[in-house]
Amino acid sequence: MSWLHDKTTDLLARVQEAKDQKAFPFFRPFENVGPRVKMGAGSFVNFTSNDYLGLSQHPKLIKAAVAGTQHYGTGLGSARPQATSVRHEELERRLAQWLSYDDCAVFTTGYQALVGVLQAFCDDETSLILDKLSHASIIDGALLAQGAAPDMELRFFRHNSPKALRRALEKSDNPKKLVMAEGLFSVDGDMAPLADYVEICKEFDAALILDDAHGLGTLGATGRGIAEIHGVLRDVDIMIGTFSKSFGATGGFVCADQALVDYIKLQARSFVYSASLPLAQVEAALTALDFIERDHWRFKKLADNGAFFREGLIDLGLDINNSETHITPIMVRDEMQTLKFAAYLYHGANVLMMPFVSPGVAPGKERMRCNVTAAHSRSEMGYTLEALAKIGQMLEVLPAGTCTKANNLQRVMWLTEHKIQSVRNAGLGYVKGELGKAASWAKERLPF
Repeated sequence: MSWLHDKTTDLLARVQEAKDQKAFPFFRPFENVGPRVKMGAGSFVNFTSNDYLGLSQHPKLIKAAVAGTQHYGTGLGSARPQATSVRHEELERRLAQWLSYDDCAVFTTGYQALVGVLQAFCDDETSLILDKLSHASIIDGALLAQGAAPDMELRFFRHNSPKALRRALEKSDNPKKLVMAEGLFSVDGDMAPLADYVEICKEFDAALILDDAHGLGTLGATGRGIAEIHGVLRDVDIMIGTFSKSFGATGGFVCADQALVDYIKLQARSFVYSASLPLAQVEAALTALDFIERDHWRFKKLADNGAFFREGLIDLGLDINNSETHITPIMVRDEMQTLKFAAYLYHGANVLMMPFVSPGVAPGKERMRCNVTAAHSRSEMGYTLEALAKIGQMLEVLPAGTCTKANNLQRVMWLTEHKIQSVRNAGLGYVKGELGKAASWAKERLPF
């Protein structure tokens, strides 16, 4: 034992307490992926995935990934400066064309794209301005940059506030001003007022980087995200996206003008010193882009599903904060109640939602995050709303008598469909489990 083990004590004690209460929500081993997942003998409606268009399971993506592996093997054996294929270049060309930029750099992960860009451009003469609710990868990139450039100034502004951004820029000391914004926030489901940010950045001669990982491929008339919605696609200096959300794959990318991309490919340490993205993922991303460019009905299905679920939550009286998209927080605002709510959903209703508690969110902002996808069926969402109503009352998060607007026939249909899909997903093990539960219930309650 060493001081290394001492450092683990407090955290692992909390983890063990959660495990003892059957409330530890992480590292549950899936036996498949999608809107419904099998774990052991159980089948669970899954609201934890960022696979917003449901493309990760599409046969054409799987076929493309297999073909990429067969042609190039499982890995390229080096980083991009020494391991760039013609297919990497084709993916970069297609992405740049799609988003109306000169060029693109494909990274191995979205995290590396964010960290690499901030590290590459921030120096001792830079003032970096961030939203207070910036993603951890953005914070990590800022800290990495500041480690190499200690005179770099780091300022934060109030979440989604143009006025606060203006004040931060007015007070910033360094001559080079860089604003890093997120388009669609991954925990709150709200969108940045990007058009306002563009105007303010122009006024202060500040460069603007947009991380739209959760908006690209999901929002806008053609799926080009928050910048498309606000009509400012050509006004963002650097656009950062990922393949691990709507593209149903893995990897990240950065779009900008030719000079900036050339610089990134030579100066971003996470690009230069990280293994090249495997061709299975390159081919999957190219195929996903085909769907995103062509099949706009997927965005509508996602928007319709998101609207149905949000309206159902509001009808129940649940607090969804400022969400206006397919990312829907269910605000509980108490750590223990949040963990209990998620645990009851998991054990009692076979529904997966991720609880967010401190330090992931500030105290008093605890919530369950529910990611609706285009692959979720109306019955899966309806069944989940019924479960939320019942468990919310059990935990006194909702008042007694709370119910959805569904009629009895709809409720029966949703429950029946849930059972049928559970059998299809988990098979005989699920049937045996359900029979075991029924036998246990009968033994406890029947007088014979």
